[in-house]
Amino acid sequence: MWRFLWIVTVFSCCSLLSAYAQRKNPAATTDDNRNPVAVIPFQLVDKHVIIPVLLSGSTDTLHFIFDSGAEVTILHMPTAEKLHLKHSGEAYMTGTNNAMIKTAVTTINALYLQEQRLPYLKVYLENLSDLGRVDGIIGVALMKSFIVKLDYQHQQLLLYRPGKTPIGNTGRLLHFQLNFTTPIIDASIQLPNGTRLAGHYHITTGGDYGILFNWPYVDKNKLNTLPTINTDRVQDMVKVLYYINSSIPLLEVGGHSIKNVPVSYSKDIDDLGVFTEVAGSIGYDVWKDFTLTINYDKKELYLE
Repeated sequence: MWRFLWIVTVFSCCSLLSAYAQRKNPAATTDDNRNPVAVIPFQLVDKHVIIPVLLSGSTDTLHFIFDSGAEVTILHMPTAEKLHLKHSGEAYMTGTNNAMIKTAVTTINALYLQEQRLPYLKVYLENLSDLGRVDGIIGVALMKSFIVKLDYQHQQLLLYRPGKTPIGNTGRLLHFQLNFTTPIIDASIQLPNGTRLAGHYHITTGGDYGILFNWPYVDKNKLNTLPTINTDRVQDMVKVLYYINSSIPLLEVGGHSIKNVPVSYSKDIDDLGVFTEVAGSIGYDVWKDFTLTINYDKKELYLE
């Protein structure tokens, strides 16, 4: 199960070489945003959105998870070795359990999504074997460069130039904030006893759950009294985590009401909020019923 979410860089042990200026910026801002600059078909594998990418200097198609909660870009270490990418230093990062690990980093000259190019991309090297045949994870780096439309029904990831959100959007507009660099939105849940609780939630398209609660929110609101459906034992970056899985009658987000939402929690999950309490993260089992358009620069989320 995918639990390596909300990864935050906390300290860099080295300085990377300065990047040269781009010769061409395919994602330059424009007022004409009627058509996407790329329509990328994706596969759904174990609730993960898998997109094809190419790296400069290689003709092999790689498979990356698109996760809006991934604050850094990760490359599978065996893939980096196969591509003969040399480490350029080390950095520390933390996961949802606040455990700090040291990992190698490098810079790839360019990552390609069809004809669109992300130049001089810093990547963290980790072993992603537990995720199956996955070469990497990308999230915030992609959303900073493009307006991203995630269409689950047609299994397409559409990229638009940054600027105004594409016209023809019929979805409900939600304005989001950033916790570090991860988008967070307001939502509310209803418990079996009828109690309603409001909270701030990360938008994590890479989460293989409905809601993953932060433990302080669970403890504060006694959510550990929810009936247990089953449990999971999951190897995280540095330790084994134990998850309890349950469900809630209702989630309300962006004017939509979603019934019987699966939820999970663990005493080790405590993803800190910078300025506000973060209740948890909303993942695939909720987003799969929508088309999401994320304009990271304007802090806009459209739900269709």
